[in-house]
Amino acid sequence: MVDTSDLLPKTPRYLKVPLIILNTILWLLGIVLVACGGYALSKLSHLDDIINVSLPAGIIVIGVFFLVLTVVGCVVAYKEKLVGLVFYTVFMLILLVCLIGVGGGAFSYRNDAAKPIGTAWDKATNDERNIAQEFFDCCCWTDANSTCGSNCQVVNETGSVVPNLNKTTCNITVVDYVQKNLYVAGAAGVTVGVIEFISMLFALFLIVRICKNPRPKSYD
Repeated sequence: MVDTSDLLPKTPRYLKVPLIILNTILWLLGIVLVACGGYALSKLSHLDDIINVSLPAGIIVIGVFFLVLTVVGCVVAYKEKLVGLVFYTVFMLILLVCLIGVGGGAFSYRNDAAKPIGTAWDKATNDERNIAQEFFDCCCWTDANSTCGSNCQVVNETGSVVPNLNKTTCNITVVDYVQKNLYVAGAAGVTVGVIEFISMLFALFLIVRICKNPRPKSYD
C-alpha cells in the first residue's frame, strides 16, 4: 500500500503563504475587473437599448466580490481559521461557477453577436440610432436597408430622403466592437478562473492539514 501521509507539507506555512500570494493576485485582478467593467458600463450605458450591458455590470459585481473575498481569504489563511477557510472555499466555488457562466456566455454570444444586435437596432428609436451612430462614427445598419437615424439621412437630387452611406455601416463597426470586448471578457474570466481554482486547492489542502495537525494555543 502506498504511504500518502507525507503528500501534504508538515507545516501549514507552506500552504498559507502561496494562498495569500494568490489572493493578492486575485485582489489586483478584482480591481482590474471593476475598472474595466465600470469603463465599459459608462461608455455603453446610453446604448443599453441596442447593446446589452448586463455583462459589464456582471463583471463589476464579480470584481467587487473578489475584492472583499480575497481580503477575507488572506486574513483567515494567515490566522489559520478553519471555519473561515471553509466559508472562503465555498464562496470561491460559487464565484468560480459565476466566472464560468460569464466566460462561457461571452464566448457563445460573441459567435452570434450580429443577429441580436441587429434585431435591437431595428427596434431602436430614431434618437437611439443617432446616439449609436455618433458614438461609433458609422451610418445605418447595412447597405441593404435604411434603418438609420436622422443624422445619417440625406435628401438626394430628386428630393427623396435616402441613407447616407459615405461612412462605414454600423453592422460592421458595432459587431466588431462587441466581439473584441467579449473576447477580452471571456479570456479574463478564464485566466481569473484558473488562478481561483488553484487558490481553492491550496485552501482545501490547508483545511486538511489544519484538521490533521491543529496548531497549539501557543502558536501566536
